Amino acid sequence: MDDMEENKRIILNDDEIVLYSPYDSGEVIAIKEIAGARWDRLNKAWRVPVSSLKQVKAYAVKFDYWLDPDLRVLDLPEHPYEREGIDLSGESIAIRFRYDSVKVAEVKQVAGSRWDGKNKVWKCPKSSLIQAIEFAKNFRLHVPKELESMQLKISQSQAEKIAASRATSADIEVPDLEGELLPYQKAGVEYIIKHRKVFLADEMGLGKTVQALASVQHENAFPCLIVCPPNLALNWAKEIDKFFPTRTWKRVVNRSDFPEEDADFTIVGYSNIDFHPEKLKGYTSYIFDESHYLKNPKSKRTKRSQSLVKTASGNGLVLCLTGTPITNRPAEYGPQLEIIGRLKEFGGLWAFYKRYCGAFRDRFNQWHIDGASNLDELNERLRGSCYIRRPKDQVLQDLPPIRHSEWMIDPDPKHLAEYGKAEKDIAKFVAERAAELAKELGKDPKSAAVRAKFAAEAHEHLIKLSVLKKIAAKSKLKAVEEWVESRINEGRKVVLAAHHREIVDLLADKYGGLKIQGGMTSEEVQAAKETFMEKDAEEAPVIVLSIQAAKTGHTLTAAQDMLFVEHPWTPADVDQVSARIHRIGTTGSVQITHALAAGTIDEEVFKLINYKRTIVDAATDGSIEDLKEINAASLMEDFLPS
Repeated sequence: MDDMEENKRIILNDDEIVLYSPYDSGEVIAIKEIAGARWDRLNKAWRVPVSSLKQVKAYAVKFDYWLDPDLRVLDLPEHPYEREGIDLSGESIAIRFRYDSVKVAEVKQVAGSRWDGKNKVWKCPKSSLIQAIEFAKNFRLHVPKELESMQLKISQSQAEKIAASRATSADIEVPDLEGELLPYQKAGVEYIIKHRKVFLADEMGLGKTVQALASVQHENAFPCLIVCPPNLALNWAKEIDKFFPTRTWKRVVNRSDFPEEDADFTIVGYSNIDFHPEKLKGYTSYIFDESHYLKNPKSKRTKRSQSLVKTASGNGLVLCLTGTPITNRPAEYGPQLEIIGRLKEFGGLWAFYKRYCGAFRDRFNQWHIDGASNLDELNERLRGSCYIRRPKDQVLQDLPPIRHSEWMIDPDPKHLAEYGKAEKDIAKFVAERAAELAKELGKDPKSAAVRAKFAAEAHEHLIKLSVLKKIAAKSKLKAVEEWVESRINEGRKVVLAAHHREIVDLLADKYGGLKIQGGMTSEEVQAAKETFMEKDAEEAPVIVLSIQAAKTGHTLTAAQDMLFVEHPWTPADVDQVSARIHRIGTTGSVQITHALAAGTIDEEVFKLINYKRTIVDAATDGSIEDLKEINAASLMEDFLPS
């Protein structure tokens, strides 16, 4: 062996090939292309696995190396592929290596990985490139430079998208919007219109509805189908009228009839989507509200929703709105990812379950997918492609201390007959009283004099309207239950406010018995408050307040959500009860929701409260204008004969 051979030689050392050579940048580049090559700093040599023998021999010939005689005669059996490593294969990443149980166990951890039996190779989606490269480098497998460059670009792009998914401001204008979006809501709209198929997962109460509507409006992505829980359908209609009054909407209210008129928005409940399959196809945009309703991949509504979005026309929007954070139930996200067309990025449903839901098969061969695994990775991958979520504490600077919102509910049909009878009873009473007053005054029952006399004594008769209020409250209980459960499932505490003892008791019995109402001793009240304030949301999620008994002197700041199931007659009482969860020194913003049964006394009482508030505010500001008076008397006058 001459001096050149001494400096440039390749030998067999146990189960590795060792290359000794003087430094040459061209040769270094070439040797790095050999699968599994690594630099041994201690011995100042390159080490290569024997499995790369064919590449080593080609390298020796090309760069004129002395080759160990044992290597000259060594010939490895043919293998389906020449190089162990990863490369791009169509829309997938191919991962090639000779069988090794350790490698097989590890490659299964790459999101979406699967064995391609036909081509004898492991594959994973391109969205798992970063994991695939990490796997390859851990086992010293070959990684082409173009894939490393692609990884760098993907990492940079994901970093930008992740930052955008947490953004709290943006410079964007929505045409024909009545009112103003908050800064973080503008950022939400910007994210949606850029990514098109999106989870909008802001914490409850941050205005996902208006962000979704504004996104569709900004893109003029009409017609749009809104699919939601039935008890939220009226709320969507109300929000459209409030923010985009120039837009039209229609609502599917039952299983047999479908409104034929053209409209920008069509609103349908989850319970009805399976009964109008052809009518719900071909919309430009689809919005699925409370999309955790679609968590079961086998349910009819999930399958129907998945089939509907495949008929979407043009480059519209597909949005899943949910307040459920990933960490609670990651399995729920699998079927929803299919709806927004993102599931393939995770290798399919079962690849998603196995990677992120800790899926396992028990001794009875049953699969369990209710766990959680690799959640940080899941959060980053979702945010890097299709997921935007801002918790309330991130956007507090944009929120008022107390936020009020109306929730219009379709009353439960089983209470409508009772409500109708009560209305007739009141109408009969009013007609009889009007006749008595007419006789006393010697006037026609329809005369202004009779109406004025009746109005003067109307407050004495308000107890009769309380009957309607109680029936209306009963008609909301089913919807209220869903509202409360959704908050409890998020680990949030809730305060419910009601007027009638029967309603307070029904609600308290449903949720653990904590309540404050008349007839309780001071010790009982204090015990209820302490339990609610000191125990966690799992043990003490709800306390129910009697409006008159609990409107002063109580602190319940463990909750940031309050629901008025019934309403008092005055805004002062509303404010006093609301103040139970927002005391002096409270940090953060609380949400007060007003549940109103559509077409009932609820709407009139709430108008009365708002009218009184308007009068007080106008008087305070010194700017009273002509307002149509609404008062308790006018509510009774509605029953007078016309």
